[in-house]
Amino acid sequence: MRVDSAGPRTWLLATVAGWALLAWMLALAGMGARAALLADDPGLLQPLPQPRPSPPERLGPLAQYAEIGARPLFAEDRRPHPFSLQSADGEETEANTFDYVLTSVLITPQLHMAIVQPTQGGDSVRIKLGEASEDLPAWRLVELNPRSAVFEGPEGRKALDLRTFDGVGGQAPTSVSAGDRTANATATAGARPPPEAAVQVDADPAAEAAPEPPVPASAPQPTATEKQMDAIRKRIEARRAQLRQEALQKTAPARKP
Repeated sequence: MRVDSAGPRTWLLATVAGWALLAWMLALAGMGARAALLADDPGLLQPLPQPRPSPPERLGPLAQYAEIGARPLFAEDRRPHPFSLQSADGEETEANTFDYVLTSVLITPQLHMAIVQPTQGGDSVRIKLGEASEDLPAWRLVELNPRSAVFEGPEGRKALDLRTFDGVGGQAPTSVSAGDRTANATATAGARPPPEAAVQVDADPAAEAAPEPPVPASAPQPTATEKQMDAIRKRIEARRAQLRQEALQKTAPARKP
């Protein structure tokens, strides 16, 4: 290979090889073998930082702050008020308590849901089957029947029956005296209501046509349920009589020649 025909790449490789050969020869000659550490110079050492003295105590004795307890800063009237602190365990225990009654059950092809209400009264809570409500996150509805529901939570499983009205409490029915019934019967004697009124009023014609049998003298005293049913029957009779009288007043002008 001729020297004048060598390219730049060849010259670069030859230069690198020459420098490598020179460094190897210098290393064999003992280059760097005589290097030694310098002697310690005290002037180059930097002094260590000295700790600062502790500041004096800023808080005084407890008796110095008695006025703050007597006149609280965050009270508008600057007077002490009672307060209570509730720990997280207490809140968790209250949230895990299940004291509810089953008030409604909703079962459709698309939705299965139970509605419960606190025993002591309050807002109702809706819970879907297999889910938990935001108000009762620790309790989940696991079973739902037409008249019962089963919930599962920290206290185990709780089965609730649908709440029904037992006739105790509530508003008493309106009482109708015998004089009012006699007056209504006299006002409607000999008159029959029009067909439209009969359809709206007489829901049970057979029950209206059949007179009530007289109660024998030796019959036992009526119970509370029988008294309530009798009061309801009286209210229905009074309403029917009122509707008949209103229908008679509407049709009276049409009969004049």
